[in-house]
Amino acid sequence: VIKLPIYLDHASTTPVDPRVVNRMQECLSLEGNFGNPASRSHEFGWKADEAVEEARTNVAKLVNCDVRELVWTSGATEADNLALKGAARFYKKKGNHIITSKIE
Repeated sequence: VIKLPIYLDHASTTPVDPRVVNRMQECLSLEGNFGNPASRSHEFGWKADEAVEEARTNVAKLVNCDVRELVWTSGATEADNLALKGAARFYKKKGNHIITSKIE
């Protein structure tokens, strides 16, 4: 039995599944899809966009939703802000205050 240490700070970083590492290496190398998926004026951008759309399809299947229901963000802070603003708009009729903690 291998005993691994308990790590409780997954908010800042977390281990990545080896399959994800392998797929990401394809996207980070010169031979891979390292281009900017928003740059649609050249082949590097097209290939990167295809990789992102493939990932979007895979995630949608995994969580059983439509690809149009997924929102990619640049990180945790942007995702938190998006969630809080969405909740605030949804509950606007109930009041004008959001109570939260210092913990992200």
